Amino acid sequence: MLKRISSITLVAILLIGMAAIFPVKAFDTKLYIDPAASTFSTDTTFVGDTFTVDVKVDNVTNLFAYELKLKFEYATLQLMSAVRPAGHFLEPTDPGSQFVPVWKMNESLSGVYQIAHFGFTLLAPEVSRTGSGLLITLTFKILVAPTDPLVPITNLFDLHADSLVNDSAGAIDHDTIDGTYEFTYIPPPPKPKIHYLSINPNPVTKTFAAGAPIVGTANALFDFFVDINDLWYDHWVIAIEFKLSYDPTLIDYVGMSVDPWLETFGTIFPVPPYETPGTIHTAVILLPHSSPPSVWNNPIYTAVPGSGHLVKLTFELIHQEAYPWYDESPLDLHDAQYVDVIGNPVPSTHDNVDGLVKINGFVVGRQIDLYTQYPGPYGGQGPHLPSDMFWPQKQVELWANVTYNLWPEQNKIVAFEIHNPAGEIVDIITAISDENGVAHTSYRIPWPCFNTSALFGIWTVIATVDIACVVVNDTMQFHFDYMVGQWWKVTTDKAGYAHGETVHVTVDYGTYAIQNYPVLFTAVMHDELNYPVSKEFKNAVLGDLDMQLWCQYDNGTVTFDLPIFKYAHAGVATIRINALSDFPWFAGSAWCPETSITVNILPS
Repeated sequence: MLKRISSITLVAILLIGMAAIFPVKAFDTKLYIDPAASTFSTDTTFVGDTFTVDVKVDNVTNLFAYELKLKFEYATLQLMSAVRPAGHFLEPTDPGSQFVPVWKMNESLSGVYQIAHFGFTLLAPEVSRTGSGLLITLTFKILVAPTDPLVPITNLFDLHADSLVNDSAGAIDHDTIDGTYEFTYIPPPPKPKIHYLSINPNPVTKTFAAGAPIVGTANALFDFFVDINDLWYDHWVIAIEFKLSYDPTLIDYVGMSVDPWLETFGTIFPVPPYETPGTIHTAVILLPHSSPPSVWNNPIYTAVPGSGHLVKLTFELIHQEAYPWYDESPLDLHDAQYVDVIGNPVPSTHDNVDGLVKINGFVVGRQIDLYTQYPGPYGGQGPHLPSDMFWPQKQVELWANVTYNLWPEQNKIVAFEIHNPAGEIVDIITAISDENGVAHTSYRIPWPCFNTSALFGIWTVIATVDIACVVVNDTMQFHFDYMVGQWWKVTTDKAGYAHGETVHVTVDYGTYAIQNYPVLFTAVMHDELNYPVSKEFKNAVLGDLDMQLWCQYDNGTVTFDLPIFKYAHAGVATIRINALSDFPWFAGSAWCPETSITVNILPS
């Protein structure tokens, strides 16, 4: 027995040595998966994404037919399609000269593996093919994502039971090379610490227009918010401390409150402000009902990053002098600190955004104040101040407040003269002041059937009134334009796109709007045959709330992502951009004429 074992061992050693001397033959022809390794990572790839691999042949002579099976683990990947694309290696010159004996994406299914089975042959009079090329394109969907950086998800594209046949029905010797798949977990980068505090509204938080003295009246009180901005959910900030400085000779702190909705998410601890001349020092703590919370649906965190009101502050105007006196007080946020749920500081890399209170002097003697229907300060309230914009066929309501030493002047005839941007007189109308000293009239800017663009620009209204043989006046200007007055630029990330790609559209626009107006931006792609094939809608708000910028465009940008589905016809596609007040179904209308851009949809 020992001799037999020794003999067997010796034979094995000799065979191993002979294998080294005479290696297994490698054939010139290869059937293989391309790419050999399909590798992905979670920083760029997600569950539901698809990818393709090709089955190719290399250096083959007289190939006429093939058959193969592909085995892979179906728990992590789903085979979505298997096609012979246009121009494949065995594409016949006559579509009738081919035969598909088997083409099954799911021939069999075990507890772990799925097997696909494919076979194809040319038919006479087609001739065999020599060279290298593509046989099959396989599309897979990713079903599972990895969660451990050390344990990627892998799969093997196992080609087996394969045969290549020549035009004499003979087998072609070849090597078969499998492919691999790997999906690796990449930890997300740490969230940027970009949170900051801001005064809302800003940059001009409050403007006191010239008019009757208001110090000591209810009109001297005003509110504003301190907002938290761009706070990342992952940082678990629950306590925010800050200081707010101001000019104590002009305004004074009255009170602070926290919005009631915070109470539904935890216990609120607003710290009573500590006051020193010109500065308040306070903090707000919000402890969630469970600590640390597994889910915290705080409205501050409704987006990532999230923003929302922290506190509302009430101040009072305490000093004002006669017009043309003017002064202003900063609202300066500083020394902000942020603390997480376990008491650690969470520093910020972003500057706070301050506010400003503007105070115009009160007026005495003979006065007329011309303004429109917009609430102050957006209607031109105050001497010679502008109004917010108007748009085509919007009615302009004109009001004139006539006073003497701030007391109403009744039954006074007020004249209104309206000039277009060219300086031409368009209208002259009058109205009589009521018991409150206010005269009211209105008109619409003409909208002829031609050359309407000449009407766009700055309109001027002059109001005059005779008070005891002295004529006083006020002049007010406003812009007349479409709500979105300019489509500055519409661009795409490239000129041509294949089916399955996404067109990234960037739209730059300008508006003269000062108050906030809703806008619905829409982008719809029409293919070359004018079929609408892709769309996206974006809601936004126009207006910067700064009357000092009334004669400048407020510029903005909106972006769209328009996927190109396979039913879109190849050729020149047109992307049509519009701005509306709302969907027409909800009684919305267009704010301006549309703009467009063309892109090329490339043949697959």
